[in-house]
Amino acid sequence: MIIVCVRTRDEEHRIADFCRAYEDADMILVGDGGSVDNTVEIAKSFPNVIVRHYYKKVFLKGGYWRNNDSDHANWMFEWAREYEPDWIIYDDCDCRPNYLLKNRYRQKLSESNNEIVMVVRFYVWGTNQHFPHMAKPEKKHRYYETSLWAIRGDLDFWTVDVPPAYTFRIGDMHIKDFHEDTNVLDLLPPYALIHYSWDDEERVMEKIKIYRESGLIPNQLHPLHFAGPLELKPEFLHE
Repeated sequence: MIIVCVRTRDEEHRIADFCRAYEDADMILVGDGGSVDNTVEIAKSFPNVIVRHYYKKVFLKGGYWRNNDSDHANWMFEWAREYEPDWIIYDDCDCRPNYLLKNRYRQKLSESNNEIVMVVRFYVWGTNQHFPHMAKPEKKHRYYETSLWAIRGDLDFWTVDVPPAYTFRIGDMHIKDFHEDTNVLDLLPPYALIHYSWDDEERVMEKIKIYRESGLIPNQLHPLHFAGPLELKPEFLHE
C-alpha cells in the first residue's frame, strides 16, 4: 500500500492537480490546517482522498497565524501509519511528480529495499523557466541534490521543529545527512519533482509580504534575487 500525505491551507488553486498527480495511489491523506476556500471540497471530490482537520495554530506578528510545520507533519505520519502502509509519500501541495516519476513510482517503490527515496526537486518560474541552481545547490552547481520524497511505512521517522522549517530524526537519532545516516535510493533526472511555488508573481509577492510582516522570515527575498539564473525548462519537466 502506498499512502500520499499532504498538508493544506487555502490551496484550492493547487489541490486538484496534486490529487490528479497521485490518482493511482492507494490513499491520499489531506491534513487541512484551516482552509477558508474550497480546498476541502475539491479534495473530497477525489475517490482516493480522505480529509482530516488539523487545528493547532501558531500566532505570529501582525495578526498572522500558521500551522506548525513539524507538528503538522508528525500528526500526518501518525495518521498514515494507522493504515500500515508499505510506503508514505510526503510532499507539499505545490510540488508534483513529472510524467516519468508519476508513471513509474509504484514500480520503483515496490522494487526498492531502501528506507528512504529521494528525488531532485526543480523550482519553476512562470510556465517555461526554472532555476537550475536550486536543483544543483552545491558551490559550483555541477551535481543534482535530491530531496526527501518517500519513507518506508514502518520506519520510525519524525520531524524536529526548527522554525521556520524542520529537521528529521529516526527514533532518537537526528539525521544530519540522509546519505550517511539512512539507506537511500536517489532517483535522478529524468525522474523529477516539479515545484510550483514560484509560478505566479502575485502569489510570490503575497508570500514575501506574509513572511516579512509576520516575522517568520523578516528578510525574505524575492526568488529572482537569490535563486540564481533562469533557464528554459528541460523536456523532462512536464507532467
